[in-house]
Amino acid sequence: MPIRWRLTLWFSLILCIAIVLSGAVIHTLLQRSLGNEVDDNLRVSSARVHGTLKPEQIPEPLDYEVIHDSLPPVNEFASPGIYIQLIDRDGNIVVKSDNLGPQQLPVDPSLVERGFAGDVAIKTLAAGEGARVRVMLSPLFLQSEVLVLEVAQSLKHVDATMSQVRWALMGGILAALALAIASGGIVVRKALAPVASITKTAQRIGSSSDLTQRVGYQGPADEIGELATTFDHMIERLDTVFESQKHFIGDASHDLRTPLTVLRGNLDLLKRDLGEEDRREALRAMESETHRMTKTVDDLLLLAEVESGQTERRDTVSLREILLEGLERGQQLAGNRKLSAGPQEDICVTGDTHRLKRLLGNLIDNAIKYTPEEGTITLSLYTHDGWARLDVTDSGIGIPREHLAHLFERFYKVDKGRSRSSKGSGLGLAIVKAIAEQHRGKVTVASEPGKGSTFSVWLRI
Repeated sequence: MPIRWRLTLWFSLILCIAIVLSGAVIHTLLQRSLGNEVDDNLRVSSARVHGTLKPEQIPEPLDYEVIHDSLPPVNEFASPGIYIQLIDRDGNIVVKSDNLGPQQLPVDPSLVERGFAGDVAIKTLAAGEGARVRVMLSPLFLQSEVLVLEVAQSLKHVDATMSQVRWALMGGILAALALAIASGGIVVRKALAPVASITKTAQRIGSSSDLTQRVGYQGPADEIGELATTFDHMIERLDTVFESQKHFIGDASHDLRTPLTVLRGNLDLLKRDLGEEDRREALRAMESETHRMTKTVDDLLLLAEVESGQTERRDTVSLREILLEGLERGQQLAGNRKLSAGPQEDICVTGDTHRLKRLLGNLIDNAIKYTPEEGTITLSLYTHDGWARLDVTDSGIGIPREHLAHLFERFYKVDKGRSRSSKGSGLGLAIVKAIAEQHRGKVTVASEPGKGSTFSVWLRI
């Protein structure tokens, strides 16, 4: 069963239970109120009779006609259905109100006995043909005799009212249930429309592999809207990842094909009868390309390990020691460039020492590559707003603004012509970014063409 109908049925069931319980409470309260009203009428009528038939006003011996004539009049308009009758000790009805006519009230012997015992009792009795009456019995003390006063009121109007109330409640429950199912189905279908749209979009993507499609939700920012937006963001992210993967495969293939082509060409040359100098040149070329290919593969493996979340160790790392070690190594590779240390604070972070050294080494290599001879490279370390900030600043050729957003993509190269050497694989900055993020940090760059660049690594202290 679709979730739309399950939700509708559950809501309708809950609504039905709530209405039934409310109806039961209303029915009970109304029935109790009407019953209390009848009992109050009986008490008032009984008190009137007792107040009228005082023992000193009834002559001896008892004259039932006089008693009958002394009964207070029953106003059918003010108290409809009020009946009075008197019962002697033999169970005979000796006096009754005129509105009873030839009929008489039902008599319960147990109640009569209680009346003669001096108790007051109220009870509902059957009066034939489905009718019911509410009776109140009490002892009536006269001069020489005790009678039982029975005051009763018909419950026909109460039963008729409660019957109409029951039918009204049942009709209301059925109508509310039908309305809840009809309207609930429409409301739930409308509320779940974005889910259906997400399903159709996912099906289209699955059948066509077209990740450019989106749900394009337009509606309130509720849970469904959040789901649709999250789905679009997920597809957008997958689209970006797949496109990046395509470029990655192409770039990796290209970077590996070039040294393989050189190796194969030189192997073909070695099969020929070459002179010793040509043979050595071919071997040097093969060694250089083998080294280049090995470095590319090693970088790819490292990048895969870092991006997969693998960590070798988690130690307390002194960034100042890493900076000084990187400075010493960089001075050996810098040539005529000036490599110096700027501000150095003694800052420690938790992380992988080897990979943090690799991060700084890649930044230094990148700075050396794009800084001309006699240029300067400065390494700085300090704290900034709760972060450890490691800066590598160079006075190199700088980076055009339109390339800054892509610098940390794998195999991305701004312009091979701007480098002194085209042997870079384009993975160095991608590794820097991956290692920084693995350490819950980030890397940023600020650059201006012709004035140099500053790469900043931010790590949580």
